[in-house]
This record gives sequence, C-alpha cells and structure tokens, in this order.
Amino acid sequence: MFTRKQEKVRWHERYDEDAVKAAEDELETQHEEKLERERVSRQREREERDRRERHGRERREQEEVTRRMALLRSDLTNGLKNYRVGSKTNIARQGIDHVNIAMFGPAGGGKTSFIQIAETILLGRSTVITQSDAKEGTIILLESLTDLKFHLFDTGGFFDLNKSMHQELNNILTGRIRPSQIIAREEDRGSLPAGQPMREGPVPLTERMHGVICILGHKDPKEYSVKMQAIRKGLKEEGYSPVGAVAFESERDYINGKERERQMVKMSAAMGSPRDRTFAFVNHIATGTHISAESAIKVMDTLDTALIAAEGYIKVQQQRETYAKERAKSTDPEHVSIREFMVQIAAEHYWSESKVDETIRKLEDEEIYNVAGLKQFWDEVKPTMSLGMRSVFQSVLFPK
Repeated sequence: MFTRKQEKVRWHERYDEDAVKAAEDELETQHEEKLERERVSRQREREERDRRERHGRERREQEEVTRRMALLRSDLTNGLKNYRVGSKTNIARQGIDHVNIAMFGPAGGGKTSFIQIAETILLGRSTVITQSDAKEGTIILLESLTDLKFHLFDTGGFFDLNKSMHQELNNILTGRIRPSQIIAREEDRGSLPAGQPMREGPVPLTERMHGVICILGHKDPKEYSVKMQAIRKGLKEEGYSPVGAVAFESERDYINGKERERQMVKMSAAMGSPRDRTFAFVNHIATGTHISAESAIKVMDTLDTALIAAEGYIKVQQQRETYAKERAKSTDPEHVSIREFMVQIAAEHYWSESKVDETIRKLEDEEIYNVAGLKQFWDEVKPTMSLGMRSVFQSVLFPK
C-alpha cells in the first residue's frame, strides 16, 4: 500500500507542468506558422495575378507597338524609303533631286542617336559618327541618308556660341557653308587649319536647307529657351517651319506620360514649333539600350513631318522666285541685269570684285534682279549702301 508521500511523487511523475507548457507553445507556433504560410500563399497568388496582368498589359502594348511598327515598315516601302521630291505636297521639282534637312542642337543632345535610328530603320545599317568632341571653333556638316531622296545634315560646333549662333545657323541654312567644310573663326586661329571661305552670292535653292529639325535633351528645353529667341525669329523670317524632338536620357521619364508631355510642351515653346510638330524618343546611346520600336516610330514621324514642312518651304521659295523674275521682266522690257549694271559701274569707279559681288548678293536677296527693279525699290535699299556707292547709283539711276 502506497503512502501519501509516495502517491504525490507518482502524481508529479504523471503531470509535468513544463512539458504541458512546451506542448501548448508548440501548438501555438504551429498555428502561427500555418497562418503565415496561408498569408504568404495569398501574397504569392496576388503577386502572380498582378504579374500576369502586368505581363498581359505589356504584351498587348508590345503587340500594338509591333503592329504599328509593321505598318510603319510597310508604309516605308511607299513612303520614306522610296520618297521622291514633291510626293508630300505636289510641288514642282524644278531640278531638285533631293530635300536637305538640317538638324541642330547641343552636343550630346541626341542628334547622333536620332540619325542612327533613322539609318538603321531606313538603310538597315548605321554609319554616323559622333560630333560631341568637335571644337567650338569648328563647324562641320555631316551628311547622312545619302542613298535616299532626302538627306540629313548634322550640324556641329555652333550651338554653344552666343551672339554669333544665329548667324552661323543662317549661313548653314542658306548654303553658304557646305557639307564637310571646316570654318575657323578669328578666336581659333593658330589652333585650327585655315578655314575654307564661305560661299558668296546667291545660292541655288537646290543647295540650301529646306527643312529644320531641332533636337534637345529632355533637360535642355527650359535651359535653351531664352537663348533660342534669335533662332526662332530667324527661322520664321526665312520661312522655315521647324520640327522639334526631345531626346530622353531616361527610359523611366520617357515612359512617364505626364513627364514626357511636359517636356514636349517646353520643347514646343523653346523651338517655336507647334505641339503637333514636336516629338519624343529615347536617346539609346545615352541610356545604353537597344533601339526600341516606339522610338523608331517617333523618329519616322519626325522625319515625315519635316519632309512636309520642307516641301512647303520649297514651294514658297519657288513662288517667290517666279514672282520676282516675272516682276523684273514686266517692269522694263529692255531691262539690264543687276550684274551687268554693277560690272559697268565698277569698271568706271574702280570698285573691287568682292564689293561688287556683295552688293549683287544683297540686292538679289531683296529679289531685285535688274535696273528697273532697283529703280522701283531704290528708297528701300539705298540705306543699306555706303555713302559713296549710294551717290553713284543715285546719279546713274535718276540723272538730273
């Protein structure tokens, strides 16, 4: 028979308080782990669902871009790739074999990327080299897409100038500076080879720039807006309708629709181009990425718009030239050309050939081609002449 003391010991052997507590803790832990597994499972299901939805959206977007790219490539067959002068606005070719489009913007702004994209899509290869290392004292016009009926000219070396920037762009647009020509400025003498002289006298329409594309990095429009005031004014006076393109150095900013639109509005204001003539693309050189289909589409849209604007410029210039010539002929049937008139006077007064050529160029820029026209517009042009030349012209044109 067990004593009470022995029974108490046996009861303690049957019930271990620590073991019970450990068992309870184990059950609680197992329950929490189950809840955590269920939470993680639900989270994974949500993430998988979100991933499928995101991939579905991206796939649909990519399919749309691919579809547009396919249509674009198809359009190239009858559009940009086989472009012919006059096909956009039905202008008279009149000896114009190809359209010239000047591209300008700061070094590293995205011009090279733009040309690489254009060459890759249109030619299947890229040959362009960067001008980002060009000295400020050098202007080089690099010509691209020469296999097609429109050529792109990458302008370098002038955009970071101040007072002379507008004048140098004007020299490029009017054809006074020719492709691959190096221009050494006064401040660069001794550091650059002797520059080739700029072309004097009137330049044929075929050798001028017909269209203008301005390309700025997505951080540049605000910075350059004030600096480009003279350019905006000059382009308008010359009859150009510029096209603007913003080169994004960040794919994230480009994908952000609000940021992209904000920069394009700034670009439109800086360039003086309408919003519907302003585009955006990714500078794949700066981002170190491959050329995207979306960027290719935007570059093609930019080129197509620039060609329409260029043909508009050609049409206006052709109309002006035709009108000026008809006006000169109808004013005086026995007219004498300005050149003949100037050569005769120069021989009598020993004027230099350069002085004669400069005067002829100024008069023809004002659409004055003969003596009758000079008489008609004498009051308008005489303030531009030196006192001695003005006196001689006055006595010859209006003898007392």
